[in-house]
Amino acid sequence: MKIAVVGNIAGGKSRLSRALSRVHSLPLTHVDSIQFLPGMKIRPLDETRKALLQVTSQDSWIIDGYGPLDLIEKRFQAADRVVFVDFPIWRHYWWCSKRQVSNLWSRREELPEDCSELTWEHTVKLYKTLWQMHTKMRPELLRIFARDNLKNKMIIVRSLSEWKTLSQQGLSL
Repeated sequence: MKIAVVGNIAGGKSRLSRALSRVHSLPLTHVDSIQFLPGMKIRPLDETRKALLQVTSQDSWIIDGYGPLDLIEKRFQAADRVVFVDFPIWRHYWWCSKRQVSNLWSRREELPEDCSELTWEHTVKLYKTLWQMHTKMRPELLRIFARDNLKNKMIIVRSLSEWKTLSQQGLSL
């Protein structure tokens, strides 16, 4: 089974992906663990592409996150299921704020060592990116997901109860 999980920042994608990995016994790759190097530096794009293509070529996987835009549609086509976490924007902002506070005590486990998201600049960037993804990326994703070759693969999670059910019960093919 191959599962792609995407959605806006702070929508619970990583937690959902970890739960789906446990339920289905699938290897999990967080795009953030590939894209970022220690110190929140960005890995060179060619290296990121190569690493993601290597994961996508495997027989089974869960890939959590976006990565280079030119690879997303290929990943969606290769996937058996595409999970789109599409909560209202206010929930993403709320959870992003909570995540920033929790980063005072521990970093997100999907980030490499020595990656701190606790700077004011990073927090401002997160909030701006949240809005840009909601207003620009989300409409484009919805157009992509409406294509005939993806319609039957899609699972769109719009409520917390749907998220919880999916994380506990997993997917059916």
